[in-house]
Amino acid sequence: MTPWRPIATTVVCILGIGLAGYLTWGHYFDQASISNSCPLAGSSSLIDCGAVTTSAESVIFGLPVALYGLVYFVAMTAMCLPVAWRSPSMWLARARVALNVVGIGFVLYLVGVEFLEVHHICIYCTGVHILQFALFLLVVTGWYDTGYAQASQGAESYSREPDSAPGKLAGV
Repeated sequence: MTPWRPIATTVVCILGIGLAGYLTWGHYFDQASISNSCPLAGSSSLIDCGAVTTSAESVIFGLPVALYGLVYFVAMTAMCLPVAWRSPSMWLARARVALNVVGIGFVLYLVGVEFLEVHHICIYCTGVHILQFALFLLVVTGWYDTGYAQASQGAESYSREPDSAPGKLAGV
């Protein structure tokens, strides 16, 4: 395993916690701070954080989308710490990949909502989306780096008995 991958994924997750935490805090306590601090925002601009974060689509099942992002990045931080990358647990490696696939799917959905329904994008949300994409690339390309794929392929080849005679059943 490359020594930089666990550090890079942990840093990306911590940045994700920061951005998603800011958006969650803004949703519950100070929506105006998000709207007023949105860089490049203008009345005719594509970028309008207030329009995105106050839209009907910014809440799913009664909870802000930003809160889902915050919970996601907290969970991913635990799975991306260097000690977690060194874990021999196959379920942890698979969960890390599976959650990233779900995360990138959710990002694609949210970007579609921003463009097709809200007609604006939020620069802070875009930052979270970029971090998720970076995390996705780091984790998915790191799958082979962990040695799990080689170990599982090697285990399959050693678990079968070779055919020593034509027509002979293995193990008989």
